[in-house]
Amino acid sequence: MSSRCGQALLHILLVAAVPLCGHAQSGPDVPQQYKRLFFQYADRRPLYEKALNLAGQSSLPVGRSYALIIGVTQFPNFAEAERSLRPAAVDIEKLERYLKEQEHFDEIVVLKDGDFNFENLNYFLQTYFPAHLKNSPHARFLLAFSGHGYADVSANDARGFLLTSSATTVKDEVNRIGLDILRTLILPDIAQAEKTLVLINSCQSGAFLGRKTFGVNPLGPGERGAHAIMASRTNQQSFQLDAVGPGSVFFEKIFAGLEGAADTSPRDGIVTYHELDSYLHQEIPYATHGAQNPMEGDISLNGSVGEFFFLNRSQQAKLGNSKPWNPGSAQTFGIAENDLYEKGLSALREGHNEEAFRAFSESAEAGNLSAMNNLGALYAAGQGVVRDFKQARFWWDKSASSGDSHAMFNIGFSYERGLGVVKDYQQARKWYDKAADAGHAGAMNNLGLLYTRGQGVGRDYQWARTWFERAAIAGSAEGMGNLGSLYESGNGVEKDYQQAAKWYEKAATAGSAVGMSNLGYMYSEGRGLPQDYKQARQWFEKAANAGDAEGMNNLGSIFGQGLGVTQDYQQAHQWYEKAAAAGSANGMFNLGYLYAQGYGVAQDKAQARRLYEKAAIGGNVEAMINLGAIYSSGDGVAIDYKQARMWFEKAAAAGNGVAMLNLGLLYEQGQGVPQDYQWARLWYQRAAAKGEEHAIERLKEMKQ
Repeated sequence: MSSRCGQALLHILLVAAVPLCGHAQSGPDVPQQYKRLFFQYADRRPLYEKALNLAGQSSLPVGRSYALIIGVTQFPNFAEAERSLRPAAVDIEKLERYLKEQEHFDEIVVLKDGDFNFENLNYFLQTYFPAHLKNSPHARFLLAFSGHGYADVSANDARGFLLTSSATTVKDEVNRIGLDILRTLILPDIAQAEKTLVLINSCQSGAFLGRKTFGVNPLGPGERGAHAIMASRTNQQSFQLDAVGPGSVFFEKIFAGLEGAADTSPRDGIVTYHELDSYLHQEIPYATHGAQNPMEGDISLNGSVGEFFFLNRSQQAKLGNSKPWNPGSAQTFGIAENDLYEKGLSALREGHNEEAFRAFSESAEAGNLSAMNNLGALYAAGQGVVRDFKQARFWWDKSASSGDSHAMFNIGFSYERGLGVVKDYQQARKWYDKAADAGHAGAMNNLGLLYTRGQGVGRDYQWARTWFERAAIAGSAEGMGNLGSLYESGNGVEKDYQQAAKWYEKAATAGSAVGMSNLGYMYSEGRGLPQDYKQARQWFEKAANAGDAEGMNNLGSIFGQGLGVTQDYQQAHQWYEKAAAAGSANGMFNLGYLYAQGYGVAQDKAQARRLYEKAAIGGNVEAMINLGAIYSSGDGVAIDYKQARMWFEKAAAAGNGVAMLNLGLLYEQGQGVPQDYQWARLWYQRAAAKGEEHAIERLKEMKQ
């Protein structure tokens, strides 16, 4: 009796549905070291669109809003009295809160103190933001800096620098980042964003613009444009004045202008770049008696036809869409429920679930939508509180009714998985539709998955492709990876390994561990890419280090099969064991095979059988076949043809030709079943249709 065993499989996964959001959002798809740098990661376009509509600007396109806030507040190598730069700390605090709560920015990355370095700048400005801006129509991008800086001025040129936290003096020539380098790094972001604005507060910051002059041209807020406003000229200092506020004069005046004072030409509910610049040119010289004069410039690649704009804060408050704040005091800024929400997030990250539950409860009661969503997630997961799906649904409904896409997604997910409700794919689709309409990328991805599986809808790979494409455009790494899977399988599209590899690479670059593993697979098989086991191994290692169980399994296969490395069963055993512990059925199967053969471990057929059983329960077809072979041959167990038949039937139901062949042999020989040549012939025919040569031979012999 034949069986197929011992193949150390390299497995492609179609990404599973995104789990319940334990935070206000599912989290950025970035390498682990960058995740902590996100102050905000959510889809707040519904709130932004509402704000524009209230301001009478419904014709303006609504895209995602991205910000990179940079600030250096501590200089431990300075003289003791100069180590703390409090105005920069105030600027950062206000920018974080203002962009999140008043401007409804979707993603805010903060590089503060030691996190302000070339590596982080290069990743976010050259890789992360350009990729997301490219896939986000009508996006706006803001870069803001506050800290120490200086310029080297010559007769023909001026080079400006921003000091890093490790600087030893205010003119440190080593621990600094050139403004010309910053301007180069931001070019891909300018190219991809519809509207870009750079705000830099440091001494002599005008060097960012060089000697380029700026001509006033009529611009449209809904068109493409990129501009910069510097706090001071190349030969001037930047100040903090108690009479103006605790932050820098530059940012204190910006916040005052956004309160509505800068909304003048015309007074239409938004503050454009030009309006803000004009306001700062009046206010800053007046406050500093002419000692500080801001500079501005067009930094677009081909000349701006549009401009960045903010909301008029006071008008939004009068319309009931936000609450007033005091731009002159960082301490009094903010809303209590938002502070409680942030406290809840901090507690959740540290594993203090009960404290998180209390903070989210108070914040939710005060009306914070993200807190309502997270409170629902805690009830659903039983974190910090007794599990209660009714309470979870109550808070999700409340948050969803106010437009929170994450709550809509969680309701859809609960229907898809049957969490506290009867599993209902049609309801899941309904709520995913709502969340997708509100811009939730995970919901778009999960709608694609419903169409690939025919759950709640007819199986339709064309619609699956449409939703995966929308998810990918919205920045979903899972959507990118699943689009790659369609191209690899040829479902809904013409099979195209190069396209598959391209999308897997996009998913991997966006931080998807599954994308990394799948890209490694393409390299290992030479599909759409030159076969390269070194590249395959590197991507499997990245996937494994990111926690992907199949990446661990595939890395085990590299060592187990000696693909580009010296064959090493002990290394293979190590990675298969990790994969199995992480839940990979393939890892369990491959680990079982090592025990069955005694490769890298002492031969242990009982342990092999136990691992095969776990793998088979997890859906691994090869494990089912091997179990059937074990029971039919009595390899380490008493012969049991009924058990053999059961496992072969399970594998055959999954479409495996070897299992069909083996079932034919059981019926032909009357093992575990009454001898039945008609059933034997039927199974041989099915196996032959799968290309099994031995089945074809058996059919020929049965005709004689």
